[in-house]
Amino acid sequence: MASPQKLDKGKIYLGSYLLERLAQLDVRTIQGVPGDFNLAFLDLVEDHEQLEWIGCCNELNSAYAADGYARVKQSQASYSGKGTSRKTTGGVKGFAAVITTFGVGELSAMNGIAGAYSERVPLLHIVGQFGSHEANPATITDLGAHTPTILVIAGVPSTKAQKEKFLLHHTLGDGRYNAFERAAESITAAQAFLQTTDGACDEIDRVIRVAFETARPTYLTLPTDLVFSPVDASRLETPVIPDGFSTKDKTMLPSGEKIDDSKMKVVDFVTKEITRLWDAAKNPTILIDACAIRYGVTHLVRDLVEATQVKYYTTPMGKSALDEDPSKGFAGVYVGEITCESVKEAFEKTDLKIFVGALQSDFNSGEFSQVIGEEEKIELVSVQYANYPTVSFHTILPALAKSLKPKKVEETDASAGQAFKIPDSPADEMVTQAAFWPMWGKFLQENDIILTETGTSSFGFLDVPLPKGATYISQTLYGSIGEAGFPRRTLLFIGDGSLQLTVQDISTMLRHDLKPIIILLDNDGYVIERKIHGEDRVYNDIATWKWQEMLSFFNGNNIPTRSYLAQTRGELESILADDQFAKADVFQLLQVKMDRQDAPAALLRQAKLSEKLNTMSPISDTFLTSLSNTLGIVAVLLIVVFQFVEVNAKRENERERK
Repeated sequence: MASPQKLDKGKIYLGSYLLERLAQLDVRTIQGVPGDFNLAFLDLVEDHEQLEWIGCCNELNSAYAADGYARVKQSQASYSGKGTSRKTTGGVKGFAAVITTFGVGELSAMNGIAGAYSERVPLLHIVGQFGSHEANPATITDLGAHTPTILVIAGVPSTKAQKEKFLLHHTLGDGRYNAFERAAESITAAQAFLQTTDGACDEIDRVIRVAFETARPTYLTLPTDLVFSPVDASRLETPVIPDGFSTKDKTMLPSGEKIDDSKMKVVDFVTKEITRLWDAAKNPTILIDACAIRYGVTHLVRDLVEATQVKYYTTPMGKSALDEDPSKGFAGVYVGEITCESVKEAFEKTDLKIFVGALQSDFNSGEFSQVIGEEEKIELVSVQYANYPTVSFHTILPALAKSLKPKKVEETDASAGQAFKIPDSPADEMVTQAAFWPMWGKFLQENDIILTETGTSSFGFLDVPLPKGATYISQTLYGSIGEAGFPRRTLLFIGDGSLQLTVQDISTMLRHDLKPIIILLDNDGYVIERKIHGEDRVYNDIATWKWQEMLSFFNGNNIPTRSYLAQTRGELESILADDQFAKADVFQLLQVKMDRQDAPAALLRQAKLSEKLNTMSPISDTFLTSLSNTLGIVAVLLIVVFQFVEVNAKRENERERK
């Protein structure tokens, strides 16, 4: 057992100070991998009453798990209450931390950290280090974002070892102990390299605040010889994050900054300008994108939709921001040229489009093929051709909900928000992509968490309607979840190639007796790459695995599990109709055999669009590179979802019994 977290005379260990800050921000689980430079700190983690340590099989998976922890926790923060009575509340709640060791450990985590940076998911990366050294102050850019946060923490060598430039393991062998820190600068919003206890608490608080303010990861090195150094505990009485992050005060930004009169005048002007355009429009609409979720303003977007009574659409990254209920105005997912024809036609003929939380990446916009003219586009911080950088979601959305009058708009296709018709085929025929995805529209339940890997599944799921309260996760820009306050089923749709990249942490799920449903699309390789380039090339093939033996192999503790195999449409329909399968009371694997050349319609449209833009052009290169970096990410994020869905549900039940 480690020493107590708090000391006498108002002191606390520096390592404990950091953990108390995380606990104050409602972090309850920390992911990571032990290493010799973070072991002492991990003693404090394991002995902390409010924190649970989850050791993953490798650092990359740990980073993805932290990303996922923050995302689902943030989505859960959009609701209050339980079940169907929940109401949106908003606010910034998602925050996570991942711990690695110096050098080899932190480098392994960097791909996951970079993904969080790209998709604006804040984390803290804590790096256990062997000691301190001179470092330049981090440059901080305040981007004003308010989203789930991940703190990256790595253990580092002792201060003496670094000053003397000892030739230590985990280094590059040339005395440059700052090489890894410099690598982190490109993929984190701020860095703190602790050298001494002087100012260390300030630095810890700073990188946490920057993570919230920029909605991106930050980086902290914690030398082994500082973990048990005493610091002033009274600082913990002052919150590290101001109340403004969840305030309902309309004169305060989530950063805690008061809005002065000059900024409010800009908000008033923009509101009047948007209202003028709105009144003149005959068929306006609202398009909801990723940053509405990241900034914790989905409750404000819902208020706007309800006030205006217009149809609303989402992008792939905005999917599940609001309930996909056609009776409430949901009209479909818009992805430019990739969109199904009825939804595409309905969206593009609207004459005014309020774009909330735009994040226009290639995947998220159909290779930038969205048809939204500047004269008919309002992005809140921009109106037509004019930009208003001082306007924030938290000020303009409530103003618009009061100012914009309800509109009677044209009816969209009645099929929008409903599952596509399942094509007829014999029961003994192999499952096709065209039949597979519509089947799940009927299987899903309220409050489900659905994950799709960045490949075939993310394209196939675009037009599957989500039930009330569902959370949908797909790392569309980079490729990648969180705590739930009540039990929720979690489903992961993943291809065989993707799962092979992150399969190790299936054992972590089993170790913690988690109960996901993994739907494995067994189509013998990288289908999405085949459809873009090299359809018959060997490099798009993968090794054949005996998937039905996977749960047994990883299940050393003999946790109850179930494995299903569907080789025909009839077998799949039978499994989906099975009440035991739907109950999701144990870890379940559903392997679905599919033809290696079959693909969802949206993926085929994407492939044609890439070809039209000249295959292997810079855009296509970006497309392929993004895929190669992101396949398999969602598999590992599933770990955190279940850790929090299941572990917190158990804790809640224990508290209720007491």
